[in-house]
Amino acid sequence: RDDGPPREVLDVRDNSKDGEYWEALTRVIPERTLKLWDALGAALLEYHKVLTRRAELFSEATALRRQNS
Repeated sequence: RDDGPPREVLDVRDNSKDGEYWEALTRVIPERTLKLWDALGAALLEYHKVLTRRAELFSEATALRRQNS
C-alpha cells in the first residue's frame, strides 16, 4: 500500500517531426486546385457585378414604364 504523495508522471512528447507535419499541411490542397478556386472566385465576383447592374437596370426600366403609362 502506497500512502505517500502521488508521483508526477511526465508525459514527454517527441516533437522532432512537428516542423515536417506543419509543412506538409501547407500542401494538403494542390497548388493547381488553389489557382482554380482563385480564378472561380474572381469570375463569381465579376458575375455578381453583372447581376447587380442588371438588377439596377431592371429597376430603372420598371420606373420608366410606370412614367410612360
